[in-house]
Amino acid sequence: MRVFVTGGAGFIGSHLVDALMGKGYVVTVYDNLSSGRMDFIEHHIGKKNFSFIKADLLDQKKLEESLEDYDVVFHLAANPDVRLGSKKPDVAKQDIIATYNILDVMRLKNVKKIVFSSSSTVYGETPPTPLSEDYGPLLPISVYGAAKLASEGLISSFCHTFDMQAWIFRFANVVGLRCTHGVIFDFINKLRKNP
Repeated sequence: MRVFVTGGAGFIGSHLVDALMGKGYVVTVYDNLSSGRMDFIEHHIGKKNFSFIKADLLDQKKLEESLEDYDVVFHLAANPDVRLGSKKPDVAKQDIIATYNILDVMRLKNVKKIVFSSSSTVYGETPPTPLSEDYGPLLPISVYGAAKLASEGLISSFCHTFDMQAWIFRFANVVGLRCTHGVIFDFINKLRKNP
């Protein structure tokens, strides 16, 4: 299987790349390294079934040149800083346009499957009970959450209009090796500084 991973040098993306490489898939990572890190994927450099493209999803021409003959796209590229949107709301525009670009190039290149990393931030403020899968309405309270929800909408519309197939995962507070941000990451760092 040939897979194309946007944001594959990031925290979650690099772990996904490790798993895909472990299965023997042909993996291409497409990442601008704005928040991802080469040291997360450098152990794959030089392997015959791995390639890395340092590029931005906002560069549609480069994306068109790169996305050729893939079975599935794993779209994990996004600015991971939830709080940044309150200072720079244009990060939402970048994430939404990046998602649109990947979908449009998939349409042009006849790539029919996309796996998208969304976020629990699409729910906004919710009751303290476990949420059902059909919880609504979705009312994000952060620019980040709004961008993720808009991206989900784009994916849904492309799937229905262009006969694509999607899997959307809404992650919440993921932690582990290579973690570089998030509420739990911040909490641990505060404890280290002031036990």
